[in-house]
Amino acid sequence: MVGDQWEWATDPRYPLWCVTFTKGLMPDEVLRRYGTEPDQARKLAHTEASDLYDMALRGGGAVLRVGKLQGWSFCFEDVGGVGSRRGPLSALSRGTETLSLLRGGDGMNRLAYWCDGQRRESFEPGANDRMPQGERHFWDLVCAYDQATPGRTGLLLALQAITQHTGVSLDTATIAGPLLTAHLSDGDRTPDPVQRAPLTMRGSAASSLGRPLGSVSTFNAPKTS
Repeated sequence: MVGDQWEWATDPRYPLWCVTFTKGLMPDEVLRRYGTEPDQARKLAHTEASDLYDMALRGGGAVLRVGKLQGWSFCFEDVGGVGSRRGPLSALSRGTETLSLLRGGDGMNRLAYWCDGQRRESFEPGANDRMPQGERHFWDLVCAYDQATPGRTGLLLALQAITQHTGVSLDTATIAGPLLTAHLSDGDRTPDPVQRAPLTMRGSAASSLGRPLGSVSTFNAPKTS
């Protein structure tokens, strides 16, 4: 059952966490796309990484724990939440696809799906009164699972949808066992993409362009999120 596979997801010992799944990348490349170099990482069990956790708790940043399951690499954080940010997600999904699920310390959870550098879908699982941003594929999966198994938390419904899409699940033994582990400082994190404001013209600058040319033919631009 999904609840058994993902039992850590609602474990009070992990009050905040973020996990990403990226198709086709090796763990070394996952670390690079987050913003750190693989030679800064060590293969450590969770209990062996106390110095890195102390560094993150004292000075900020995140502890990244990266591994591979079948054709997907994952990155688990229980300090940081960098995998929910636009910069790393844009980089991770370049040329492939990435799923991100955040359990926020403030009670706000978020599932996001990115493909080739663009966000395709984002929503709060379990909050059925809030519509998704972008597409609705994972939203529809979560809603269907909610109807089939009422009473399950939004996080577990989202993880069930992730398992459906990827064919993999992440159990407690895996996240506690030896994984490629690195501290990522706030300054090294892959920056968020710059969002440019649309160009606007006012007054004489707009009027100097001359008279309107009338109607023109339109085309269908590629869909982006």
